Amino acid sequence: MKTMPSKKRNYQAEYQRRRQLGKERGLSIAQARGHARKSEAKISELKRSGIIDRTRKSTLGRYYQAINGIASGKSLSKASKEVRISIDTIRKLDTERNTLHRLNNHEWEIKSSASFPILTKEGQLFNDVLLDRKNARIVGQYWNAAHNAYLGDTSAITTFANIVVFDLFGNQYSLLTTVDDLISIMEQMNDADREAYERMFSSEQRAFRVMNHG
Repeated sequence: MKTMPSKKRNYQAEYQRRRQLGKERGLSIAQARGHARKSEAKISELKRSGIIDRTRKSTLGRYYQAINGIASGKSLSKASKEVRISIDTIRKLDTERNTLHRLNNHEWEIKSSASFPILTKEGQLFNDVLLDRKNARIVGQYWNAAHNAYLGDTSAITTFANIVVFDLFGNQYSLLTTVDDLISIMEQMNDADREAYERMFSSEQRAFRVMNHG
């Protein structure tokens, strides 16, 4: 009886696939390989904190396209078909995000969970960005870490390197995690900017507690 030759593994193809999957989840190559650099958070830490998303960016992009379709008045069925995503996938992703709210048998309402400023890795500040529950939690944790980094504790800020945040419209943001740049921006604030920042931080803390315990 002849035995079939075993199929050789294509290690190069497997490496490229892992690299692509890691990129789609906002991970560096080292993180995707399970050997995070000293300046990066380990995947296990990101999973425990809820920051890492197992869903591919392409799928998340279609989810937010469907959400915007529903917001414009389309039915859930029509919005899902137009962007080629199943209704089951939309509902599964929305379990964490809490964006879809049923009005009746045929109509849905889109709601944000919070509105936070976002500071990108390019140093650009976006004010009052509408976020779903999952991304609001990530941005809330980020501002806690950024505030602590400004005060001297930089242990948590690197957790957000390579993490991508989605707003309610599907726009993507990479957060600023370079401590020197973060401190520089904080120190350039005038009195009015700093007062506004402190108000924002206090409001963010209250909103974050409500979001987790309300």
